[in-house]
Amino acid sequence: MANYNPNLAKINRNYTFEELAEVFGVHKNTVSAWVKNGLPCLKEKRPFLILGIEARLFLQNQRLDKKQKCKPSELFCMRCKAPTKPAENYVEYLPLSATKGRLTGFCSSCECVVNKFISNADLERYSALFDLTKPKELEHINDSDNPLLNSDFKK
Repeated sequence: MANYNPNLAKINRNYTFEELAEVFGVHKNTVSAWVKNGLPCLKEKRPFLILGIEARLFLQNQRLDKKQKCKPSELFCMRCKAPTKPAENYVEYLPLSATKGRLTGFCSSCECVVNKFISNADLERYSALFDLTKPKELEHINDSDNPLLNSDFKK
């Protein structure tokens, strides 16, 4: 099941299969499959109706069932779709803003990139768990003592 936004369904509205399919941009057979998988539906009269609040709760529960929480020593692999330990316990910290950053490494099973977003305050805790490297800060061009060799200026 794809990751649909449950808030698209209005809680005070009733939907037919076709209307709910249009709201989420899916085929009406997808909505029928949701009903078979537990989405409550009013089947006394035709057209069958689905309450908006029921659709929203069903999709929220589907989302919660798929969530996987990473332990502190794990990063998430998008290919394996599971939390895994990084290969050789090596990760790199990439700062994204002044308060948060991302740990990246390689999956120990499929060698794909694994990620975890952390705050700068947690950096020391993760440096104790992993072999952590930080990228060097770029120095300003004016701070360089060595001039560029490809300049057009003559001395």
